[in-house]
Amino acid sequence: MFYQLQQIKFVQWTIIHIRYLIALAFVPSGFTKLMGERFTQLPTTGAIGQFFEVLYLSGIYYNFLGLAQIVTAILLMTQRFALIGTFFFMAITTNIWMITISLHFTGTWIITSLMMVAGLILLYWDKNRIAELNSENDLPQKRYAPKVSKLWVNAGVIYISTLLILCFLGPQTGLISKVINVIAICILVGTTVYTNVVFWRKKKSV
Repeated sequence: MFYQLQQIKFVQWTIIHIRYLIALAFVPSGFTKLMGERFTQLPTTGAIGQFFEVLYLSGIYYNFLGLAQIVTAILLMTQRFALIGTFFFMAITTNIWMITISLHFTGTWIITSLMMVAGLILLYWDKNRIAELNSENDLPQKRYAPKVSKLWVNAGVIYISTLLILCFLGPQTGLISKVINVIAICILVGTTVYTNVVFWRKKKSV
């Protein structure tokens, strides 16, 4: 029954876009840390502000967190390596989730809890691949989730490349930067429209 569920186009579409969505959440925050910029401007008088200040002052560790988030986003966006990206995502998000709960973030724990749920859904989607990692050779091979087509793989590459360009440019006011921003946004929107039109027009799931 689960294998049959995996063949439904809408379910496949949902899983693919969950990967895109959670990867998108990691790109701006990860890029900020990777570049060594402050993630927040909260006052250091409170526990949350002190935590972020100490995290920022950790130096290389702060950059490493950003790099880990960017790598995770890339793996998820490419779809082909999404399972590895999901493992990374759960490791990072579990840590963030516990921080938001421990420091009593107002409302943020709800967002991180939803991210945890999204990660668990992705793990469940590939549960047969995960189970196969610990199976004996004489056990019958499990039926995996269907492979993602090149349509979504290519779209993921376009998404992550464009998003990183937007992050690199930042909120600059120069004419050239504005033009590049507009072009990048048009590429994102165009890719989204094109991939979805092609996907839903095809009779077979991809």
